Amino acid sequence: MKLWDIIRICACIASCGVLWWAAGRSEKVRSPKWRRLWLLAPLLALPIDKLGPDRALLPLYIGAVAAFCGFFAQKRQAKRALAAAGALCMAASFPSCLLDPRYRAKDYLGDFETGFACMREHYVLTEHKGIDWDALYDEYQPIFADIDERQDVGANAIAWGKFCGEFHDGHVGYVYKKEDVGTVNEALKKALGNDYGLAVMHCTDGSFAAVNVDESLAAYGIHNGTVITAWDGKAPDEVSKSSPLYDCNIFSYNEGTEEADFEIGSFPDIDNEIFWSSIFAAGIGGDTVEVTFIADDGSEQVAQLPKTGGYMERFSDTLKKLKKGVNIGNLRWKKVSDTAACLRIKGMSFDSKSYSSVDDDAYDEMKDEIRETILSYQSEGVKDVIIDLRSNGGGSPHMVNSVLSMFAPKGEHYCLTNAVWDKENACWAQDADGNYLRGDDITYQGEQLLGDGRVIIIVNSQSVSAADMMTKEAESLDNMTVIGFTGPNGSSQAVGMKSAQNGSISFSNCIVLDKDGSIMIDSGTDRQSSDGDGVQIVPFDSEAISALFDSGEDYLLDRALEMLK
Repeated sequence: MKLWDIIRICACIASCGVLWWAAGRSEKVRSPKWRRLWLLAPLLALPIDKLGPDRALLPLYIGAVAAFCGFFAQKRQAKRALAAAGALCMAASFPSCLLDPRYRAKDYLGDFETGFACMREHYVLTEHKGIDWDALYDEYQPIFADIDERQDVGANAIAWGKFCGEFHDGHVGYVYKKEDVGTVNEALKKALGNDYGLAVMHCTDGSFAAVNVDESLAAYGIHNGTVITAWDGKAPDEVSKSSPLYDCNIFSYNEGTEEADFEIGSFPDIDNEIFWSSIFAAGIGGDTVEVTFIADDGSEQVAQLPKTGGYMERFSDTLKKLKKGVNIGNLRWKKVSDTAACLRIKGMSFDSKSYSSVDDDAYDEMKDEIRETILSYQSEGVKDVIIDLRSNGGGSPHMVNSVLSMFAPKGEHYCLTNAVWDKENACWAQDADGNYLRGDDITYQGEQLLGDGRVIIIVNSQSVSAADMMTKEAESLDNMTVIGFTGPNGSSQAVGMKSAQNGSISFSNCIVLDKDGSIMIDSGTDRQSSDGDGVQIVPFDSEAISALFDSGEDYLLDRALEMLK
């Protein structure tokens, strides 16, 4: 039994003893103040239920009500009888809890039913993505029923991650409770498998290469950049698919903080999925794994690598090295060359007041700060700006417009089109052909503060939502270039959230349209997002691998500086 429940049951039984004594005392010393004691049992049993109500504690709740009924009794015998009956009933909570297999059980299946029903009703990309809700329910209901039976916290988080991954939508995700972080991390550690001293990434030329390689593998002839042709006899991307976390929108948080230790997911755009397609392979194997690789002399070699622990630490470290941005705070600047400065934007949020506004003017203070900084840099010879959007978590599209307006060529520029909300039917309005009706166009005016200077924007597959929008807009501007190992995430619809007992699920619930009335950015059944086509893809090759994992350089930032030269 839970300690809190034991303490509460004992306190309630003790309160019945007090009522037994008070029943006699109140006849000797008559005062209405004694009647207040009869509130003691329900106050202890009901309102301060720290762990929440539970069916096994029904005898406790009934006993509290019985004891409270003494408040209305007039005779001592009746008051004592009710106090004794309440105490006996409360004591029955001990065997009730011990014998009930569902005592303090978490309703994982109920959470799934609640979240699934909410998404089925409100997810706005059902038709666009070809979602088959009946098939999803038939697949995942038994999984959550089994998790509910086993009361497996970690499996619950992973199952939600797999379910969310089915939508290939960066806005569909599950957030588990903080108190479950340790248990979930242990489940993720187990799911990621063993560490064999390396990770494997898919290179731009289609090959697979060892990255983040442990020095001990030099004895086998394996180092950063070594081409891996097979993992236990199979292609690394095929092996990777056997991981429980492949195609899974899942986060790992540092215990005691809200900072994500790693995040990986099911990507809306298939090109981003290909980039990460082999990342799970290096954790799959037994006590040893057979790795086939191309040695430095060009010959194909085979090595039996022993496991050295768990893959989670190397996996997390690999993601950080691949996704890192300039190490400064949000909306902070850093001079990165004599003629270029970098603006780091980790999230599209300036302050709480502007974030909740639907007016670009709410960001005037931010624009003043940017303008002041740029003018100061220009006095030092800076003429170009790099905007680092890597792993930008999204936020307000109005902030996007406000930032871009500072740098965009003079004139009006298009951002997005609002869909029309049908208040009467509480849905997004559509025409007879099923197309969403176009509402107002959102535009902004360019200031071209840099004059003839250029802007380079750096993105990665975790640049999501409002960062996707900034990418799409920047691609159309003559003085801007977007670069990255991949394009941005590929998600842009607005987000809603449904909370349940053990976590919350977020999903796209508000339509955002492009100028032609089509769904903006989000990929459909073809898994191709409508942003990223203009991104200049930086090859992920041996040069990039060496810079990232041997020298610890910021390879994409260096490439941006080379382009500006």
